[in-house]
Amino acid sequence: MKIRIALNLLFLILSSCGIQDGRPNGVFIRVQNNSDVNFTGVIVQSGNVEKAFGSILARSKSEYKEFEYAFKYAAVWLQAEGQGLSLAPNDYTGEMPLKNGYYTYKIGLSSANLTDANLVFELVRD
Repeated sequence: MKIRIALNLLFLILSSCGIQDGRPNGVFIRVQNNSDVNFTGVIVQSGNVEKAFGSILARSKSEYKEFEYAFKYAAVWLQAEGQGLSLAPNDYTGEMPLKNGYYTYKIGLSSANLTDANLVFELVRD
């Protein structure tokens, strides 16, 4: 009886994961800090929801977060050494949502001088 309960519990845990049949069941996005400065307060909005990614050290990546749906670009807000920076797309008109899978939003700076810098954005399918 205990084995049966343990197997049922294991099945429930495994079936609740975001992967079925070896393929992702959803859109999973992480953020890569592609700059030489630390980012704090990183927030990404793609699709219908904002997700907080928190602090991301220079040249490192966050953990994946699941989105109901997302697009090949996103609105981003963050702090880089105390300097507030943002990137906002005009709209998503005509854009197709990303297919289920794992993606990285690579976010960097256009200049090493933060007073002149803008965010630069690149999508990578993992």
